[in-house]
Amino acid sequence: MKTQDRVLIMDAAYEAEVMADVVDRVFDTFPLDLAGKNVLVKPNILSGYAPEKAVTTHPVLVSAVVEKLRGAGARVMVGDNPGLHGYGRSEKAARIAGILQAAGDSFINLGGRPVRHTVSSRVIDHVMIASEVLSADLVINLPKLKTHGLTYFTGAVKNTFGYVVGGDKMRVHADAPTPVKFAEALVDIFSIRPPDLTIMDAVLAMEGNGPSSGAPRFVGKVLAGTNAVSLDAAAVTLVGKKPARIPHLRIAAQKGLGPIDMADIEINTPIVPVAGFKMPVTFLPGIMGVVLNRILSRRMNCTPEVVEAVCKQCGICVSHCPVNAMTMAEGEFPRADAAACIHCYCCQEMCPEHAIELTGRVMSFFRRRNIH
Repeated sequence: MKTQDRVLIMDAAYEAEVMADVVDRVFDTFPLDLAGKNVLVKPNILSGYAPEKAVTTHPVLVSAVVEKLRGAGARVMVGDNPGLHGYGRSEKAARIAGILQAAGDSFINLGGRPVRHTVSSRVIDHVMIASEVLSADLVINLPKLKTHGLTYFTGAVKNTFGYVVGGDKMRVHADAPTPVKFAEALVDIFSIRPPDLTIMDAVLAMEGNGPSSGAPRFVGKVLAGTNAVSLDAAAVTLVGKKPARIPHLRIAAQKGLGPIDMADIEINTPIVPVAGFKMPVTFLPGIMGVVLNRILSRRMNCTPEVVEAVCKQCGICVSHCPVNAMTMAEGEFPRADAAACIHCYCCQEMCPEHAIELTGRVMSFFRRRNIH
């Protein structure tokens, strides 16, 4: 079995000493030549949420990794391209998440020096990407274990979507308007610069309608490995699902980017699945779910619906819609045009008030019948 197909799963907690020991074990298991190297650390900083919300990578993990790298003589950069109104407030989001403080003077605005990069893809021809992603000697990926309305699961591979700068994320969504097309585009972006090491925060994960509107779920683990695809497969198995049901993992495996069959992945400990872990409402279980998601996805996908009692009419959902399907007239609440909506769920993902629900008659019908 290849070393790159190994995944380390460890018990962990958000305590400095515990996390330092966990990170030491990771680097002992997957040693890297760090002295004098420029290392980009890529956490998940989706938006400005406190650590206990389980939306962003926990600062205790970020701090432990930064200290380990500095101690080994590396030059460290910590940054992400969070989806924020105007895409210019990454520092504010990082401060609220505690990551700015954890990174110290290593924090950078990852969107500050974008470059146009040609992508070998059937879906997109280029992306505007952070130059540091390409220039760094090493990339260390620090994703959060969460669910996601569009991709069902967001972990190591999905965290590299943060390579893409600013509004270009919206263009990718518009050019890849179905779940399968977006999954293919995501894998192609991941392929630009696969991380050299991934350490996943699964201590406090997110279940339900992630990546920001779900519920925190204690899992108590940190996962690590040099192959992000294999690590994601282990994480999906850990929450009791089949990796092949996640479109971008299936596509990545087909492209030879890493195995997702657990028989082909070396794990240091038997995986005991988390009981009753909730997936987003867009995820249908079983073989019928596979058929419906592939054949009827455009008709069955949930339509974003604004909960007026919660909405503060800030307009973030409108400004983040890549196809202008979400509109808001003066003095009124936002509305989604079901015919124009591409079901990327950027509006739900970015709503700071969690005021957007996903509804759909076809989806609700099959979920009520408890398809397995």
